[in-house]
Amino acid sequence: MLKLLQLNRLLLPIVASVSASVQGAPDVEFNGFITQGYTHTSDNSFYVDSESGSWDFREVAGNASWRLTDHLLLTGQLMSRRAGEVDDGDLTVDYGLLDYRVYEGRRGSFGISVGRIKNPFGFYNKTRDVAFTRPSAVLPQSLYFDKARNLELSSDGFRLYGRYLFDHGALESELVIGEPRKDLNVEYAYLNNNWDGFFHDSSGYLWRTEYSVSDYSFVIAATVGGFKLDFDGPENPDPLTGEPGDGRVEIDLTAFSMQYNWKRWSLTGEYFQQDIAWGSLGGAYALIPESTTESFYLQLDHRLTSDVTLFLRRDMLYLDKDDRDGSRTAALFGKPAHTQFAFDWTLGLGWKPNKNWLLRAEWHKVEGTGWLAAQENPNDQEKVEDWDMLTLQATYRF
Repeated sequence: MLKLLQLNRLLLPIVASVSASVQGAPDVEFNGFITQGYTHTSDNSFYVDSESGSWDFREVAGNASWRLTDHLLLTGQLMSRRAGEVDDGDLTVDYGLLDYRVYEGRRGSFGISVGRIKNPFGFYNKTRDVAFTRPSAVLPQSLYFDKARNLELSSDGFRLYGRYLFDHGALESELVIGEPRKDLNVEYAYLNNNWDGFFHDSSGYLWRTEYSVSDYSFVIAATVGGFKLDFDGPENPDPLTGEPGDGRVEIDLTAFSMQYNWKRWSLTGEYFQQDIAWGSLGGAYALIPESTTESFYLQLDHRLTSDVTLFLRRDMLYLDKDDRDGSRTAALFGKPAHTQFAFDWTLGLGWKPNKNWLLRAEWHKVEGTGWLAAQENPNDQEKVEDWDMLTLQATYRF
């Protein structure tokens, strides 16, 4: 694994330099996008001071792919994402990989990729930052956590993938093994604080399999995976604060996705379960050493015209399925019960005035604060259980 990670660190700068220098070559494609958002909440913070209206959401990316041979592809994307206190806008390598198509025939294909690879999770994770491919301005936060997006987003490692064509459909499968990305946001999301310590080593895998009928009117997918995050805590943690020591957070996840598509309608549902074990950290985590997060959503889309889409979504999250109303957590830690769940009704409208522009507007009616970022809402007692959010986004792609 060490040699593989060293290869990744050598490969990623090459991807970036190739993307910048060979735009004019005949086998090179270059694309990008810019997204600007506006958020206004009745209470709580979603992208800094959203109660007063916030423009503090921006995504800028450029990607390039260079087909070296019929079977060998070099591709990568540089991205800057500004999202309140969650993302600071620094330029990062979103993905960068070398892909080799080992076999391609009439009935199927398979290959291998190495580098920084987008994690195959659910329907939308691999393209979650590309507004034209996601179903809404804000993805269902019960599954696609923005507050811990880097852990879900990509891994430095390798990917095996394959596709087989049946007479009336196709089966696709991919396995990613490597080191998931982690940052302070992951610490906030899984430890609920910025403790005196940090995640250092990590490993993980994700295996996703999808079946779709030939006209894509029905799609079903399953994802399983796991992450192990080693935490380097202080030598003498403070027992009065519940501070953790050295230990490991172990995460096992399962997701099921299903979609029906008709001429003007689409019905999409996804279910997600995440088993988290953090008892080895000690401190406050010894009180509840294990828990299971459960979430799901159902979304109905209606294509009013070829350019205008209306959708309605119900999104539900329980941070601990054995403590659905949050009463146990409230008794143990003094947190408001509503910090342990979130139920979101979303009504949204999308309009593509032309092939380069996408405009979206969404209204969220939320009960609970389970998916709010702790770094933007540090005081649990000040969080408001019932709140509304308006989101506007404009995207230009090139």
